Amino acid sequence: MLARRSGFTPPATTEAAFRFAADYARVNLLTYLYAAFDAPAADTAVHERRAGETNRDRVRRGLALSTAGRPPGSLGDLFDAPTGDTRPADYFGADVAAETWEGMWSDQWLLDGLEHAHTLAEAVLAGDIATLEIIAGVPLADAITDAGLFFGDVDNQVLSLASDAFRERLEDHEPAFDPERAVDMTAPLSALPGLLQEARHEWTATEQLALVIAGLAPIERTAPQF
Repeated sequence: MLARRSGFTPPATTEAAFRFAADYARVNLLTYLYAAFDAPAADTAVHERRAGETNRDRVRRGLALSTAGRPPGSLGDLFDAPTGDTRPADYFGADVAAETWEGMWSDQWLLDGLEHAHTLAEAVLAGDIATLEIIAGVPLADAITDAGLFFGDVDNQVLSLASDAFRERLEDHEPAFDPERAVDMTAPLSALPGLLQEARHEWTATEQLALVIAGLAPIERTAPQF
């Protein structure tokens, strides 16, 4: 708030920051799809129970997972598949609607704006406390510490100040991450392990600090099985 009122211009977002935000969101999306692949399959009718098989089982039987018209057995077909849960309906004549994996993904809003966390991490590592104070709207001495924040030998109060600054930046952030542009939803599900393995990598110190500031955790590099 203070930064907006004073006309303060935050540090320019670097290419590395934008790349980090896209990379982390993409690997998170692929991990999410991989988990959905082995989740219990569900029928599209809202009041029907989950089927006694997984989405993987249905794909092996050559069945479509959704009714959205995506190619059967594709990443998009899984993304549009019902989870078996319901949500309040947004159309007339129904109390509840089937929840889909795509619909649940939209709740992961913190994946938008990660470039700000990276920019703040750069400020922390450069010792630029003044920028953090202006964006957060409080001096370092008044920052409410979060004992759960850890990163190397960085002072906990500095981390807490950076976390406050991140939340301030999110207030002005317009969601921009588009799953359809980050992952080829026409790709077959058989390609999912390879895509996931290719997307995962070792996070740099700045990227790891950015995730701490954003309240997230690095996704470990493991070899997914199909």
